[in-house]
Amino acid sequence: MATLNNNPRGNQAVGVSSAFTALATLTVLLRLYTRFSLVKCAGLEDYFITLAMLCSIGLTVCIGVQAANGMGQHIKTLGDNEMRQSLKAFWASLIVYYLSLGLTKTSILLQYRRVFATTSRTFHIAFWAVMAVVVCYTIWTEMVSIFACVPVRAFWTKETGAKCINQFATWFTNAAINILTDFALIILPIPVIRNLNLARRQKQALIGIFAVGGLVCIVSIMRLHSLVRISNSADPTYDNPSPATWSSVETNIGIICSCLPCLRPLIVRLVPGVFSSKQYMQSASRTNAFSRSTRRRSAFPVDTAIPLESKISHRSSNEEGHGADEEEKDTRIRVQTEVHISFDDDNDLNDKESTVKRADSCESLIIQDPAKAV
Repeated sequence: MATLNNNPRGNQAVGVSSAFTALATLTVLLRLYTRFSLVKCAGLEDYFITLAMLCSIGLTVCIGVQAANGMGQHIKTLGDNEMRQSLKAFWASLIVYYLSLGLTKTSILLQYRRVFATTSRTFHIAFWAVMAVVVCYTIWTEMVSIFACVPVRAFWTKETGAKCINQFATWFTNAAINILTDFALIILPIPVIRNLNLARRQKQALIGIFAVGGLVCIVSIMRLHSLVRISNSADPTYDNPSPATWSSVETNIGIICSCLPCLRPLIVRLVPGVFSSKQYMQSASRTNAFSRSTRRRSAFPVDTAIPLESKISHRSSNEEGHGADEEEKDTRIRVQTEVHISFDDDNDLNDKESTVKRADSCESLIIQDPAKAV
């Protein structure tokens, strides 16, 4: 059996994969701590990303087994048993690789659904369309990976009489669909975020956090380039470390990017200065001034469209006042929607005003500081 001691290419693949897997694992653990302990609002997406992380760990293990059995060395130096073991690990790596990608994308979509639950019908249609593509893509890739050959063992035994699909054509098709879904996941939330009643810096920060997923697209393209090289290689075991490494990096970067939006509450608690509250206070002052001026306006006719305002306030969970002490103690940012309705004299409803308060919108799920979260 080949060893990693005289296999620098295999060593490099295992080292890079292990490093990114460790970083992704740490990110997932921090996310779970934030969701379960800090904000106490864990959802189905957190379980999906945990399963994706387990699959990514499995991928790194498979890469290690391949390297221990000759991946990174010239094929002519390997024995039959080493080739079988390496191909068996490669077969398993395809299964966990595609499953990790599918679970990560599903987790991201479920996170979108939770955060943007009150948005337009157009968003929900786009959401379910992308979700359908991701689910079908995951099922497809799992089936063609498991049953790449019939019987299945022919993938690593190379026995005669077996029927196998064109693996390279399948890999390139899957890679293209994967890149398209990555771009769809990046674009999907941006129109919604741009329409939120938030300060420009907050919008830019949110768009930036979600757009970090563009790194996954870059890595996916780099992996596609490595697949082109190995598809034309006369020495696949020697050239395989590159696509194996990019596959691991891709899955782990995807997991890390999916966790970043969930880590803001933890960052606020650990490093409060990273997200200054000054801009929030300024935004609150502007909104309160607008609210006071609105109440001084003349009455609206019954059929007049009434504007809605998004109010950012610093409120204690137990107090209704807005004193300076409460503002200092509770830095959580709530986005509230207030509806003010007034009627003219023609309807004999003078001085009647209806106010709907405490309608927390999706913004509070994004910018909430959970140091005092309920």
